[in-house]
Amino acid sequence: MAKSLDKKKSALLWQKILSEAENLPVLPAVVNKVLEEIDSPHSNPKVFQDIIIQDPVLTAKVLKMSNSAYYGYSREIDTISEAVIILGLDTLKSLAIAASAYKLLNQPFEGYGLSKGGLWSHSLATAIAARVIAKSLNHQDTEKCFVAGLLHDIGKILLDKFLGDYTDDILTLVKMREISFDVAESQVLGFNHCDVGAELAGYWKLPNIFVETSKYHHTIYKVSKKNEFYIKIIHAADMIAYNTKVGTGVDGNHYKTITKVFTELKINKKFKKNIIKKVRSLMMEFEKTVL
Repeated sequence: MAKSLDKKKSALLWQKILSEAENLPVLPAVVNKVLEEIDSPHSNPKVFQDIIIQDPVLTAKVLKMSNSAYYGYSREIDTISEAVIILGLDTLKSLAIAASAYKLLNQPFEGYGLSKGGLWSHSLATAIAARVIAKSLNHQDTEKCFVAGLLHDIGKILLDKFLGDYTDDILTLVKMREISFDVAESQVLGFNHCDVGAELAGYWKLPNIFVETSKYHHTIYKVSKKNEFYIKIIHAADMIAYNTKVGTGVDGNHYKTITKVFTELKINKKFKKNIIKKVRSLMMEFEKTVL
């Protein structure tokens, strides 16, 4: 029989988990500035270049990614300003975030049954799928979708350490009641990885789009109207990423797909298969640039 925490124990665990945020590596200041630029409708290429070159390591990674087969340019890109011209400002922003997020996500998360690199792989698959879907819809912010996909599961970074004591109870509820893993997390713990992710995004002072993506990617119709379309794309991308069979932990086969979202985004079976194929091939090229 699955056990659930009472309100007092749930509140204590919540505070304990959130206190762990102080022990996580903070996002570099340069990344916070890049995120601010992502959310700004008045991004300035010169300002962005100046932000990136403050961090030599990040500059090197961004240039390495710019020259990867993932983007397929024949001539070598050797400056950030040139990368902005060739790849575009929005693409460079997402590369900068990916280079910085890699260290945080590329860890073992045993509570979720993920070996080293598992969460990174799933997050990257979601990000790439989100970009593919957004482009198919001619969405104006494809790179914001990419970053939202990359960061959607950050709650697992904090919750993982504590989840192992409750995994059996959560999975028991999933099977007994035929409910989604995130719902079972909430019923056992009083909250889930989406709630924790939103808190962590707020702690890191991320733009609101990433707070809401973390919180609502499994419950999209609770999100604000402003961000609803983004979250629909991330939900679809997340479900498709699990179909690629990369980065699948104890929860991977236990999330409910909101089929209405796939209809609204015009993702039929054929398109879904194409997205999965594209994600698998693009991941191999992308990962070569950040390892």
